[in-house]
Amino acid sequence: MPRVAAYAVAAAIAVFAFEAFAGNPLVVFPPRPERLRAVRYAEHDRKACLAELEARQIPFRKGPPVPTIDAPIRLSGPMRGVHFEMFHPTARDPKGPLMDCRLALSLDDTAIIARDAGFSRVRYNSIHRGRWARVPGQRHAAGVAIDVVELVRPDGNVLNVKRDFVGAGIGSKTCGPDAAEAPAGKARALRDFVCALDKSRSFNLILTPHYDRRHDDHLHLEVRRKIKWFLTQ
Repeated sequence: MPRVAAYAVAAAIAVFAFEAFAGNPLVVFPPRPERLRAVRYAEHDRKACLAELEARQIPFRKGPPVPTIDAPIRLSGPMRGVHFEMFHPTARDPKGPLMDCRLALSLDDTAIIARDAGFSRVRYNSIHRGRWARVPGQRHAAGVAIDVVELVRPDGNVLNVKRDFVGAGIGSKTCGPDAAEAPAGKARALRDFVCALDKSRSFNLILTPHYDRRHDDHLHLEVRRKIKWFLTQ
Protein backbone atom coordinates (compact mmCIF):
# COMPACT_ATOMS: atom_id res chain seq x y z
CA MET A 1 0.00 0.00 0.00
CA PRO A 2 1.44 3.45 -0.89
CA ARG A 3 2.57 5.46 2.12
CA VAL A 4 -0.02 8.22 1.60
CA ALA A 5 -2.83 5.68 1.40
CA ALA A 6 -1.57 3.93 4.52
CA TYR A 7 -1.57 7.22 6.41
CA ALA A 8 -5.12 7.90 5.22
CA VAL A 9 -6.33 4.51 6.46
CA ALA A 10 -4.62 4.99 9.82
CA ALA A 11 -6.17 8.44 10.17
CA ALA A 12 -9.63 7.10 9.33
CA ILE A 13 -9.27 4.36 11.94
CA ALA A 14 -8.14 6.85 14.56
CA VAL A 15 -11.08 9.16 13.84
CA PHE A 16 -13.57 6.31 13.98
CA ALA A 17 -12.17 5.00 17.26
CA PHE A 18 -12.33 8.47 18.76
CA GLU A 19 -15.75 9.52 17.52
CA ALA A 20 -17.67 7.64 20.20
CA PHE A 21 -16.21 9.73 22.99
CA ALA A 22 -14.67 12.88 21.51
CA GLY A 23 -15.80 15.82 23.57
CA ASN A 24 -17.94 13.71 25.89
CA PRO A 25 -17.21 14.72 29.50
CA LEU A 26 -18.55 11.40 30.79
CA VAL A 27 -15.73 9.34 29.28
CA VAL A 28 -13.36 8.07 31.96
CA PHE A 29 -9.80 6.78 31.71
CA PRO A 30 -9.38 4.73 34.91
CA PRO A 31 -5.97 4.20 36.46
CA ARG A 32 -4.53 0.73 35.81
CA PRO A 33 -7.24 -0.20 33.28
CA GLU A 34 -5.57 -3.56 32.65
CA ARG A 35 -7.00 -4.73 35.98
CA LEU A 36 -10.59 -4.04 34.92
CA ARG A 37 -12.76 -6.79 33.49
CA ALA A 38 -13.59 -5.39 30.05
CA VAL A 39 -9.97 -4.54 29.29
CA ARG A 40 -8.76 -7.89 30.58
CA TYR A 41 -11.32 -9.78 28.51
CA ALA A 42 -10.55 -7.74 25.40
CA GLU A 43 -6.83 -8.47 25.70
CA HIS A 44 -7.31 -12.24 25.87
CA ASP A 45 -6.12 -14.15 22.85
CA ARG A 46 -8.51 -16.79 21.51
CA LYS A 47 -7.03 -19.64 23.51
CA ALA A 48 -7.13 -17.75 26.81
CA CYS A 49 -10.68 -16.54 26.20
CA LEU A 50 -12.02 -20.01 25.46
CA ALA A 51 -10.16 -21.40 28.46
CA GLU A 52 -11.83 -18.86 30.74
CA LEU A 53 -15.26 -19.74 29.32
CA GLU A 54 -14.57 -23.38 30.15
CA ALA A 55 -13.25 -22.56 33.62
CA ARG A 56 -16.45 -20.62 34.36
CA GLN A 57 -18.51 -23.53 33.02
CA ILE A 58 -20.32 -21.25 30.60
CA PRO A 59 -22.46 -23.34 28.22
CA PHE A 60 -21.06 -22.74 24.74
CA ARG A 61 -19.76 -24.35 21.61
CA LYS A 62 -17.44 -22.95 18.98
CA GLY A 63 -19.23 -21.08 16.22
CA PRO A 64 -18.67 -21.11 12.48
CA PRO A 65 -15.82 -18.98 11.10
CA VAL A 66 -16.88 -15.37 10.57
CA PRO A 67 -14.41 -12.91 8.97
CA THR A 68 -15.25 -10.10 11.39
CA ILE A 69 -15.39 -12.17 14.62
CA ASP A 70 -12.06 -13.12 16.14
CA ALA A 71 -13.24 -15.98 18.39
CA PRO A 72 -16.79 -16.96 17.37
CA ILE A 73 -18.86 -19.00 19.82
CA ARG A 74 -22.52 -19.79 20.39
CA LEU A 75 -24.18 -19.86 23.78
CA SER A 76 -25.89 -23.19 24.24
CA GLY A 77 -27.87 -22.53 27.40
CA PRO A 78 -28.61 -20.10 30.23
CA MET A 79 -25.85 -18.56 32.30
CA ARG A 80 -26.15 -18.51 36.10
CA GLY A 81 -29.81 -19.45 35.62
CA VAL A 82 -30.44 -16.41 33.40
CA HIS A 83 -31.67 -16.90 29.83
CA PHE A 84 -30.49 -14.60 27.02
CA GLU A 85 -33.13 -14.65 24.31
CA MET A 86 -34.15 -12.80 21.18
CA PHE A 87 -36.79 -10.12 21.67
CA HIS A 88 -38.73 -11.44 18.68
CA PRO A 89 -39.40 -15.18 19.17
CA THR A 90 -39.81 -15.73 15.42
CA ALA A 91 -36.24 -14.49 14.91
CA ARG A 92 -34.71 -16.73 17.57
CA ASP A 93 -31.73 -18.73 16.35
CA PRO A 94 -32.26 -22.34 17.48
CA LYS A 95 -28.50 -22.85 17.40
CA GLY A 96 -27.96 -20.14 20.00
CA PRO A 97 -26.70 -16.56 19.62
CA LEU A 98 -23.41 -16.09 17.76
CA MET A 99 -20.88 -13.75 19.37
CA ASP A 100 -17.23 -13.23 20.13
CA CYS A 101 -15.89 -15.17 23.10
CA ARG A 102 -15.07 -11.95 24.92
CA LEU A 103 -18.68 -10.78 24.91
CA ALA A 104 -19.71 -14.09 26.45
CA LEU A 105 -17.41 -13.40 29.42
CA SER A 106 -19.02 -10.00 29.93
CA LEU A 107 -22.49 -11.53 29.62
CA ASP A 108 -21.60 -14.04 32.32
CA ASP A 109 -20.96 -11.07 34.63
CA THR A 110 -24.23 -9.56 33.42
CA ALA A 111 -26.08 -12.75 34.29
CA ILE A 112 -24.88 -12.54 37.89
CA ILE A 113 -26.05 -8.91 38.14
CA ALA A 114 -29.39 -9.73 36.50
CA ARG A 115 -29.96 -12.73 38.76
CA ASP A 116 -29.12 -10.78 41.91
CA ALA A 117 -31.55 -8.05 40.81
CA GLY A 118 -34.33 -10.61 40.43
CA PHE A 119 -34.37 -11.10 36.65
CA SER A 120 -34.50 -14.49 34.96
CA ARG A 121 -34.40 -13.40 31.30
CA VAL A 122 -32.47 -10.78 29.34
CA ARG A 123 -34.00 -10.06 25.95
CA TYR A 124 -31.99 -8.53 23.13
CA ASN A 125 -32.66 -7.57 19.51
CA SER A 126 -29.09 -7.65 18.21
CA ILE A 127 -25.73 -9.23 18.90
CA HIS A 128 -23.84 -10.07 15.72
CA ARG A 129 -24.90 -8.28 12.59
CA GLY A 130 -23.19 -6.85 9.54
CA ARG A 131 -20.66 -8.39 7.20
CA TRP A 132 -17.84 -5.94 7.67
CA ALA A 133 -16.31 -3.73 10.36
CA ARG A 134 -14.60 -0.40 9.79
CA VAL A 135 -12.34 -1.10 12.75
CA PRO A 136 -11.61 -4.68 13.89
CA GLY A 137 -12.85 -5.65 17.35
CA GLN A 138 -15.67 -3.13 17.56
CA ARG A 139 -19.45 -3.11 17.57
CA HIS A 140 -21.91 -5.70 16.34
CA ALA A 141 -19.96 -6.78 13.26
CA ALA A 142 -17.23 -8.07 15.59
CA GLY A 143 -19.76 -9.82 17.82
CA VAL A 144 -18.67 -7.84 20.88
CA ALA A 145 -21.90 -5.86 21.48
CA ILE A 146 -25.45 -6.68 22.55
CA ASP A 147 -28.56 -4.48 22.44
CA VAL A 148 -30.74 -5.28 25.45
CA VAL A 149 -34.41 -4.33 25.11
CA GLU A 150 -36.11 -6.05 28.05
CA LEU A 151 -35.49 -7.61 31.45
CA VAL A 152 -37.99 -10.20 32.69
CA ARG A 153 -38.69 -11.38 36.24
CA PRO A 154 -39.59 -15.00 37.04
CA ASP A 155 -43.26 -14.01 37.49
CA GLY A 156 -43.35 -12.66 33.93
CA ASN A 157 -43.15 -8.98 34.90
CA VAL A 158 -41.33 -7.16 32.08
CA LEU A 159 -39.13 -4.07 32.18
CA ASN A 160 -38.99 -2.60 28.68
CA VAL A 161 -36.28 -0.03 27.95
CA LYS A 162 -38.31 2.09 25.54
CA ARG A 163 -41.35 2.20 27.80
CA ASP A 164 -39.85 2.11 31.29
CA PHE A 165 -36.45 3.80 31.24
CA VAL A 166 -37.94 7.28 31.87
CA GLY A 167 -34.75 9.20 31.22
CA ALA A 168 -33.76 12.75 32.03
CA GLY A 169 -33.06 13.67 28.39
CA ILE A 170 -30.30 13.10 25.86
CA GLY A 171 -26.92 14.11 27.26
CA SER A 172 -27.91 13.36 30.85
CA LYS A 173 -25.68 11.45 33.19
CA THR A 174 -26.98 7.98 33.97
CA CYS A 175 -24.99 6.85 37.02
CA GLY A 176 -23.18 8.49 39.89
CA PRO A 177 -24.07 10.81 42.77
CA ASP A 178 -24.90 13.76 40.51
CA ALA A 179 -27.10 11.79 38.09
CA ALA A 180 -30.82 12.53 38.13
CA GLU A 181 -32.68 9.93 40.19
CA ALA A 182 -35.08 7.72 38.26
CA PRO A 183 -38.71 7.49 39.41
CA ALA A 184 -39.52 4.62 41.74
CA GLY A 185 -40.64 1.35 40.20
CA LYS A 186 -39.53 -0.05 36.85
CA ALA A 187 -37.51 3.02 35.89
CA ARG A 188 -35.53 2.80 39.12
CA ALA A 189 -34.97 -0.93 38.65
CA LEU A 190 -33.67 -0.38 35.10
CA ARG A 191 -31.37 2.39 36.25
CA ASP A 192 -30.06 0.26 39.12
CA PHE A 193 -29.30 -2.55 36.66
CA VAL A 194 -27.39 -0.20 34.34
CA CYS A 195 -25.40 1.31 37.18
CA ALA A 196 -24.51 -2.12 38.54
CA LEU A 197 -23.12 -2.96 35.10
CA ASP A 198 -21.22 0.33 35.11
CA LYS A 199 -19.71 -0.47 38.49
CA SER A 200 -18.64 -3.94 37.34
CA ARG A 201 -16.55 -2.51 34.47
CA SER A 202 -17.47 -5.55 32.38
CA PHE A 203 -18.23 -3.32 29.37
CA ASN A 204 -16.34 -0.37 27.92
CA LEU A 205 -19.52 1.17 26.52
CA ILE A 206 -22.95 1.23 28.13
CA LEU A 207 -25.23 3.43 26.05
CA THR A 208 -28.80 4.14 27.19
CA PRO A 209 -31.62 6.42 25.97
CA HIS A 210 -29.58 9.22 27.56
CA TYR A 211 -26.97 8.82 24.79
CA ASP A 212 -28.93 9.65 21.62
CA ARG A 213 -32.20 8.96 19.81
CA ARG A 214 -30.84 5.79 18.20
CA HIS A 215 -30.65 4.24 21.66
CA ASP A 216 -34.11 5.19 22.87
CA ASP A 217 -35.30 1.57 22.95
CA HIS A 218 -32.28 -0.43 24.09
CA LEU A 219 -29.11 -0.63 26.16
CA HIS A 220 -26.00 -1.00 24.01
CA LEU A 221 -23.42 -3.03 25.94
CA GLU A 222 -20.02 -3.46 24.32
CA VAL A 223 -16.68 -4.92 25.34
CA ARG A 224 -14.50 -3.16 22.80
CA ARG A 225 -11.03 -4.34 22.00
CA LYS A 226 -7.86 -2.21 22.03
CA ILE A 227 -9.19 0.67 24.14
CA LYS A 228 -8.60 1.65 27.77
CA TRP A 229 -11.52 4.05 28.32
CA PHE A 230 -15.11 3.64 29.54
CA LEU A 231 -18.34 5.44 28.80
CA THR A 232 -21.70 4.99 30.51
CA GLN A 233 -24.43 7.38 29.43
